[in-house]
Amino acid sequence: MQIIRDFESLACLDDDFLRQLIARRIDERCDGEPYDPDVNGGFIVMVPGDGVEVVEAALGTPLLRNPVTGVEYGHPDFTPIFEYAGRHARWYELVFIGAGDDAVTLFVPRHPDVEPRLLTLAAEYAVSEPVEV
Repeated sequence: MQIIRDFESLACLDDDFLRQLIARRIDERCDGEPYDPDVNGGFIVMVPGDGVEVVEAALGTPLLRNPVTGVEYGHPDFTPIFEYAGRHARWYELVFIGAGDDAVTLFVPRHPDVEPRLLTLAAEYAVSEPVEV
């Protein structure tokens, strides 16, 4: 797992698409102001093999259970806690809005070594991003 809270950690990402996407999200959130992760939110990049529990601890919220209702994913009454889910070629993008303006975006790799229930959850709620030409 990689936590992105500054441009130095962003530059360390190996995936060019993801690095450009996160830079675009920072620009969108900052609207010309300097990036401050405490105001504009941070980013968590899950890597294949990361356990859901580890990612949940970094995120500060459960992924497969709604913390408000206590309903587990798979139950008909389940609703996800994220505000937005996007589908990209190799990633799912899940945006969580906390108290105030605090936001955290989780990028989940579309990879077989990721918890299958998390991939299914992301796929179920994700919208496809338009392809830029």
